Amino acid sequence: MKNVLFSLLCTAIAVGSLALASCCKDKDDDTPRVGKSTAVFNPDKTYGTMTDTEGNVYRTITIGTQTWMAENLRTTRYRNGDPIPSGENDEWLFGEGTPGACCRYKNTHDLDSVATFGLLYNGFAVLDSRNLAPEGWHIPTNVEWDTLMTTVAEGEGQTQYPINTIAGGKLREAGTLHWGRANRATNSSGFTYLPGGVRNPGKPSFEQVGYGGFCWSASVYMNGMLWYCSSTPDFLSFGRHAGPCDVGMSVRCVKD
Repeated sequence: MKNVLFSLLCTAIAVGSLALASCCKDKDDDTPRVGKSTAVFNPDKTYGTMTDTEGNVYRTITIGTQTWMAENLRTTRYRNGDPIPSGENDEWLFGEGTPGACCRYKNTHDLDSVATFGLLYNGFAVLDSRNLAPEGWHIPTNVEWDTLMTTVAEGEGQTQYPINTIAGGKLREAGTLHWGRANRATNSSGFTYLPGGVRNPGKPSFEQVGYGGFCWSASVYMNGMLWYCSSTPDFLSFGRHAGPCDVGMSVRCVKD
């Protein structure tokens, strides 16, 4: 009987050790969890996919003659594989020779939030010759943003470039899950424009997430400034403005 009990005890210890080893292996697994986007896409649209330099997968949408990313960019590497410097804890400098940089909104470690809103990039990253956009894609110019506005507006509303009075309602994600207040958008285009907010110049300072969607253009306004597009839930409009390159904004890419 003693031998039987001893055998059972040894078996129990062995099973327990295997379970502990398995548990520790899971706990120590340093493979990063891939965040899941909570963006509300248009269920009536057919989306494609594209993959960036790091292997992040995004939905894409064809609108007229253009194919766009339907999500905000979140890569931390240029097209050639070089890392984009992190601007999470340092001041984003300004002037000639300033490096490109990226960061998460409020330096969040919530990977679902990053997958939903993407990263914020300064204008110098947009202008970097190593290409922020993945192979086969590029940062849209003013002309390409204008083409998008014209296509979704379809002659409705009023267009006085660089603003259309109704395009924002057709481009923005519908509902208030992410916009956070009365949002009359329909996302009829499937573009699913999101309020990723901005990072202000200087020491880390963030604002407007859940309220303002700001995306860079590749077109230079003047030295040290780029055009960008914006939309807010208070209005149905969508338009272009100019801002300094040391501000952090979202990025959408368009297919070559």
